[in-house]
Amino acid sequence: MKTTKKRTNIKNKSKINKKVDKNESLLISGLIILFASIFLLIFANSDATGVFGRWIKSGLVYLFSLGYNIFLFYLLVIALVLLIPKSRPFAKKLIISLSIIFLSLLIIFDSSTSLMSSFSAHVSQATESAGDLASGGLIGGVFGFLFYRLFGGVGTVIILVIINIINIYTLTSIKRADIIQKTDDTMNKIQDGIENSVEKIKIKRQEMRNKKIFSSDDIFNYEDDIRTINSESDMNTITNTNDINLEGFDDDFIDIKINDSSNTKNTEAVDKKEDDLKAKENPKTDKKPKTIKKEIEKTQKTEETEDNNEEIDIEKEIHKEDIVHYEFPSLDLLKEVEVTNISSKGKEIKDNIKIIQDTLNNFGVDAKVIGVNSGPTITSYEISLAAGVKVSKILSLSDNLALALATTDIRILAPIPGKSAVGIEVPNKNKDTLLLKEILDSDEFRNLKSKLPLALGKDVTGNTIISSIANMPHLLIAGATGSGKSVCINTIIMSILYKARPDEVKLIMIDPKVVELNVYNNIPHLLIPVVTNAKKAQFSLNWAVQEMEKRYQLFAKNNVKDMQSYNELDTITEKMPQIVIIIDELADLMMVAATEVEDAICRLAQMARAAGMHLIVATQRPSVDVITGTIKANIPSRISFQVSSQIDSRTILDMSGAEKLLGKGDMLYYPSNLSKPIRVQGAFVSDKEVKRVCDFIRNQGEANYNQDAVESISTNNTSQTMQDDKDDLYDEAVKLVVADGQASISYLQRKLKIGYSRAARIVDQMEEMGVVSGYDGSKPRKVLIEEEDLENLYGESGEGLE
Repeated sequence: MKTTKKRTNIKNKSKINKKVDKNESLLISGLIILFASIFLLIFANSDATGVFGRWIKSGLVYLFSLGYNIFLFYLLVIALVLLIPKSRPFAKKLIISLSIIFLSLLIIFDSSTSLMSSFSAHVSQATESAGDLASGGLIGGVFGFLFYRLFGGVGTVIILVIINIINIYTLTSIKRADIIQKTDDTMNKIQDGIENSVEKIKIKRQEMRNKKIFSSDDIFNYEDDIRTINSESDMNTITNTNDINLEGFDDDFIDIKINDSSNTKNTEAVDKKEDDLKAKENPKTDKKPKTIKKEIEKTQKTEETEDNNEEIDIEKEIHKEDIVHYEFPSLDLLKEVEVTNISSKGKEIKDNIKIIQDTLNNFGVDAKVIGVNSGPTITSYEISLAAGVKVSKILSLSDNLALALATTDIRILAPIPGKSAVGIEVPNKNKDTLLLKEILDSDEFRNLKSKLPLALGKDVTGNTIISSIANMPHLLIAGATGSGKSVCINTIIMSILYKARPDEVKLIMIDPKVVELNVYNNIPHLLIPVVTNAKKAQFSLNWAVQEMEKRYQLFAKNNVKDMQSYNELDTITEKMPQIVIIIDELADLMMVAATEVEDAICRLAQMARAAGMHLIVATQRPSVDVITGTIKANIPSRISFQVSSQIDSRTILDMSGAEKLLGKGDMLYYPSNLSKPIRVQGAFVSDKEVKRVCDFIRNQGEANYNQDAVESISTNNTSQTMQDDKDDLYDEAVKLVVADGQASISYLQRKLKIGYSRAARIVDQMEEMGVVSGYDGSKPRKVLIEEEDLENLYGESGEGLE
């Protein structure tokens, strides 16, 4: 027995030792293959490994050609299989499967080699094409000849696909029956879970319903009274228990009570409850039916009130849910950012540094370039001046530096704010296009909490320039045609659409040029349709003034100072949205109604910030008759694109510099919190991108215009305007004309003792109001109304003629 045990132990030990030796050998083999694959990968793909590296690469290319890098990856995978303990038992199976896949790829690579008549010729051609990475190498040529000779091109592909499907199926060892069984089990679990959830919901609903019905103690007293009445009545005279009708109880409740009393399963519970009620001998059982009816009606009213409140809450939740489910447009709707050539820009910067230093030294200015900031279109060179060198001296060399750098215009910033250096801004020869997607995809835009973002572009240092319109609080934009002003307005609107829901921000767009902002029509963010008529634009601004005053009255009534505090109140039913008024061309409005437009803009600029209303005013011609001193004083934040003259630059910025801008989005951004403007390259967004975003927003819902505003603007027609602007002597002139039955300019001149121009204007007004006929050559004008018609005609104006 002892001898047998010893033999068994010896056999077990030998098996364990063999197993350990096998694992060690696999581990060592894996390490050798891993180091060999890394070694070959480095030497085959690097030019710094000398002659030996080129020999190794030539050998691999000769054997595998197009698949030599795949072979190195194949070795790495085999090494990992041998090194990972869990995969060692399947190492042989995995290596065979991977070898079949690799060999199939080499045969497919060999398809580019023309099939020769003999084996040696085909292999020779495959090895000759290996150097050009146009075949499967020696291995691919050998197996490729056999497969293509036996099965042809199409047959080889079919055979290889079948072999690899079987190979992968064997490798994974997953049976179809197991998949079906697992799928069935999963579906059964899902079905059981759904059924259980539905059953729980039904039970919970029934419990809530019962709880709602039986929550009042009075109802149990009514039940006791009903039983008492039924016990005292002659039960033989009752033919149908379902005919019982009590106010305050619906049919379902009565059915439940009858079924409970007649159900044999619940008889014990009902008897027990009746015994308890009898034992208490509650005096309320002697109530009369009238008292019961009154209390039931009271309970019914309470329940109806609760139901109405629940319906209101549900409507609020549904409205809130609609707002929450508003989907912001995706950045995929915008054009992708283009990749820039950094190497060419670096060479250009080095050359410019040398040119600037040499030019300054030639004119006796001791200076040195100490820093460079490269932007999309402008590169800023920071110049440090030696002691005793005047700043004015480098400013006088502006034209000489531009000539030396072979550029149109340069801008010298002397000194750079916050630095002891002079800045020379030079246009890049190879300009980069800055797209809006790059700005909106930045961390600065994502982290901005304001619902009124101002996404402009990047400065000369490459920093993203993003601010908030609410902090400005109004913005004035100027720029000549083609300078990028309209694109800037589009980027501002798009940044708002990407940040704010329609219930948070409303837009009023005034576009006298008709075609610039028409693409935004019918988006839900619009408060009114895009205004293209100059007169309606004036009425829109007047409505905005009235809305501002209305908001301030609400603030005073609720003892708050601004819109944010008002929206935080718990007593309000609807939050106020912020309103942004965008005017694309101010010059056209000033030509039509300069005084009215200027007054409205000034009132809004002075008072509208706290009411959550902000102005963005743009113009092509920043002259003093368009941007008046009053408008400039009330709109502190400015953006200037390229303008035609230094005078226009001083009008918009109160300093020169805008006339030297490059156009195409090159701007000077001058917010109210900065002492000097900063140069920014504006982001570009195309019309197609704007249309895609607007179509996406429109597909979520139609525009919900403010009907009060639309009606208020539309009712301000020409007759109302004439009534407001009519001459002081107009009423008297109408009385004279109607009384005498004639109307002419000379007649009014004599009767009213006024000049020709004023008399002609009064006659024109009477013609527009339908008092007299139109001009008909030498024939006199006809009076179209009688004396008795005066009251009917002017009674509605509030200033009727007597």
